[in-house]
Formats: sequence, structure tokens, C-alpha cells
Amino acid sequence: MNQLTFEQLAFFKEQKIELKYVFNAYGLKKEEYKEIMKDLNKIIAFNVTPCKAHGHTLRTRSGHCCQCDTSKIAFQLRANARGVTYLAGSLAGELIKIGYTKAVEIRSKSLNRTKYANYSDWEILFAVESKFAGKIENLVNTELNKYFISNSYEHDSHSQQTYETFKCSYEKGKQMILEICKKNNLDFKIVKDKQTRNYNFKNLVKR
Repeated sequence: MNQLTFEQLAFFKEQKIELKYVFNAYGLKKEEYKEIMKDLNKIIAFNVTPCKAHGHTLRTRSGHCCQCDTSKIAFQLRANARGVTYLAGSLAGELIKIGYTKAVEIRSKSLNRTKYANYSDWEILFAVESKFAGKIENLVNTELNKYFISNSYEHDSHSQQTYETFKCSYEKGKQMILEICKKNNLDFKIVKDKQTRNYNFKNLVKR
């Protein structure tokens, strides 16, 4: 089974978990998917070993059944809240990516090593550090939704989907991050601000 069930999708909707935080762990052991999920900033794994209590197949990256104990989700989300919201760009794909990380200094290497969205030329262009980093990422992704484009790619022989890539310019994404922070009174500190015109792609609204 490689697809999410209707029951699982309903659970995500009820718990307000976006699909970009979900990882297909088919064929992987807990030790394996835990490291990959941490690298990709995923929170919930599906296609895992069923829990003993009710046979659920959704687990946090620590291996706990999040359907039996939903508090595990809140704990994971809190752990992901503080950090850095970043904007990365790919010249080959003419895409930008808005993401969240705890270690922005190595994030581009991680994206390129895994060929995120099938590209290996990602560069971190802009980044803000904040105790609201997780919230900033979600709000910016929502505001840029009209430019959203999803790509399939292989990660460790497992098919994954991108949920935070956009067909718009670096300037558009950068200004959206700053606007979200200021409009919502979210404290932040700019930690990366690359001055370049190379990533000012066309802003393509999805149909």
C-alpha cells in the first residue's frame, strides 16, 4: 500500500496536519525513516508497522502511534516551532521553496543530496530566525498557494511529493516572508539575504 486511506486523510484534516509533513515510510525500519524524516522535516509517517492496540499505521518520526495518542503530534509540532524559515531557489527548475529548518547552514546540502523536486542546484537565498519559524513557514506557504507546483521525486528509492515549491520569483517570496512577519507581529532576525537577480523567475499562477 503506497497511498493514504480515506480514514488517514480524515485524521490529518481533523488534526490540522498538512500533507507536506507526511512521509511514505513503506519498507523502511523505524531507525531508517526517523533519520530521513528529520532530514526532510516530516512529522508523520504512513505505511509503517501497525500499532499493537488498534492496528493503526500512522506514527510520529519517533515511532509512536499518533492515532492512539494525538498528544504526540502536538509535542512534535512544538519541537518544530522554533528555528529558521528559509527561501531556497533552483535555477534549473526555476522554482523557489519555502521551508523550515533547525540548521540552515547545511540545508542546501541536504536538498541537493536528496535531489529535492528532482533538482540538485538548490541554494539558500533568504532566511529569518524566529521562535515562530514554523508558523511563518505555514503562513507564507498559504499566501503563495496560487503559485504552487508539486513535483514527484525519489528519496532512497521511495516516491515523495513536494508541497512547498512555487513558480514565482525570489523577490516575491522574500517580500512575502517579511510581510507575514510584520503583519502578524512575529519577531524575527534576518540571517541570510543574498543579493541577486538570477532567481527572479516569472510569477506563474496555477490554473
